[in-house]
Amino acid sequence: MLKKILFPTDGSEESARCIPLVQKLALEQGAEVVLVQVVQYPVMVEDFEGFSAQMWQQVFDASKANAEANLGAVASQMSAAGAKTTQLLAEGSPAAVLLDVERDQQVDLVVMASHGRTGLARFALGSVADRVVREGTAPVLLIRPQASTSDLARALLMLDGSGAAEGALPIVESLAQHPLQEVKLFRVVNEPGNAGTAATYLKGVAEKLEQAVLKTETVVGVGDPAAAVHERAEGVDFVILSTHGRGGFDRIRHGSVAEQVVREVTKPVLLVRVES
Repeated sequence: MLKKILFPTDGSEESARCIPLVQKLALEQGAEVVLVQVVQYPVMVEDFEGFSAQMWQQVFDASKANAEANLGAVASQMSAAGAKTTQLLAEGSPAAVLLDVERDQQVDLVVMASHGRTGLARFALGSVADRVVREGTAPVLLIRPQASTSDLARALLMLDGSGAAEGALPIVESLAQHPLQEVKLFRVVNEPGNAGTAATYLKGVAEKLEQAVLKTETVVGVGDPAAAVHERAEGVDFVILSTHGRGGFDRIRHGSVAEQVVREVTKPVLLVRVES
């Protein structure tokens, strides 16, 4: 079971859409929600005549006041649903702050929007979400703007036969029955002749997960992994896959699968960082 869930909020509509899902996870898991909002320092425009230090301070103070109000509102909404929360207001670089909080609070899961006011306009190298995935240690559940956040009962777990990909199994087991009920195990092979071996492998993984009282289904696809995941994701609530932290997103032996999935699949994506 999860003990702490980190939820960065920035007051945006995208961030607010994550709240019902965070509430559900917290209540199902009996976890505490660590709410964080980061106030970035205003950029001093030296060439702009009249932009004084006093104006800089006014802009910063206003941003901080808005952040405090938003944090309080989100915390109240969480508390009203019965979730326990801790509020943290920080200053500086969003990615650096979130990584510090993740480490200091020893969180078990990060839930964040992949598009908001804090630099998450797109999921790409250098973005806040990418740094949290690459440099953090906790699994990250990314919510796309188009994603339905109503439930997390059915998941598509992408595997490739490697121990690295199986690094996602512990979080799957932690979510079992709270709220995860069904898991579709999916592996893509290059040639149809490899489908039998892949199916046997998936059956072995399914037997492990069934011990966690999870309903399982195994599916083998042929061709491009990212395209295949996009098609199979239609029948689930979210997608789970592993990623290597160093050097960007895990290729999962097929190319930039994780990055493509996050960009193209409209469902929430749970990325589990594993070491090479």
